Amino acid sequence: MSAIESFQTQPLQQVIKSYLYAEYADDDDLQAFVDSFNAMAQGYHNWFLENPLGLYTAPGISGALLDWIAEGIYGYQRPTLASQTTVITAGYDSSAYDTIPYNFLSYSGSGTAILTTDDIFKRILTWNLYRGDGPIFSIQWLKNRVARFLHGANGADCAVLNYQPSVSVAGSTFTITDFKTQTYTTLQLCLSAYAIATPFQYQLSLVAIPFTNSAGVLTLSKSLYYPTSAAHLPPGAVWYSAGTIKVAPGVTPDPHAAPLMFATVDPNQLLTLGGGNLPTTHPGVTGQLWNNAGVVSIS
Repeated sequence: MSAIESFQTQPLQQVIKSYLYAEYADDDDLQAFVDSFNAMAQGYHNWFLENPLGLYTAPGISGALLDWIAEGIYGYQRPTLASQTTVITAGYDSSAYDTIPYNFLSYSGSGTAILTTDDIFKRILTWNLYRGDGPIFSIQWLKNRVARFLHGANGADCAVLNYQPSVSVAGSTFTITDFKTQTYTTLQLCLSAYAIATPFQYQLSLVAIPFTNSAGVLTLSKSLYYPTSAAHLPPGAVWYSAGTIKVAPGVTPDPHAAPLMFATVDPNQLLTLGGGNLPTTHPGVTGQLWNNAGVVSIS
């Protein structure tokens, strides 16, 4: 007899309970033991229902358990992400005269190394394991992978078409351009550490676009997936207009909302939060964002 597997059929929600033989059923102590055993067994069963081991994106899969699943099921180890800069000093006319001995050669390097967090490790796993984009490399395949890594928290899938980076091609080099965020910097480290799978025939170059301060006005050099018109936007949403960031009218800011600072906010955060709670008068705090008649400005 063969079992039929279907995603429409839910797994058993209750364990098959233990029970006392009839001659012991009137013993309160033994019955309490059996009830406790059944409750513990149901608890274990509930955990496995909520945390299927193959689904590494589940909230309960973390730490050493995530490492065990990633290596045992999928064959991936948690990588260490490092940045390294090496300087070679050698040869005639390679440095200022009389600063190094003649015929001298030296290597110097600097860098940082961080242990990959659960969130980033899950994003790496999804980059390498996701099959929905198909097996053939293309610009759309690459855009989807980048968008999913940047916006899919804990490796979850997301609406990738809403977050398409810019990709240009020159020879065998694909240049990816997206907003400067901490996750985008981490993606650069993953690429340099060979933690994410890319076709060996091509080179990937990542370019980050930051917010800039243009005479007190918040600006971006590319709109990317920012709306370019206020039409049909909800009140308080932000949009891109010829390099500046504007706020759709029609909302009253919450005076108790946390301030947004130019030094710490990134384009993705502002797009998600919107500008509805930006103060509409100069806040008097250096570097704070505010809504200056619909234009996001920097105090």
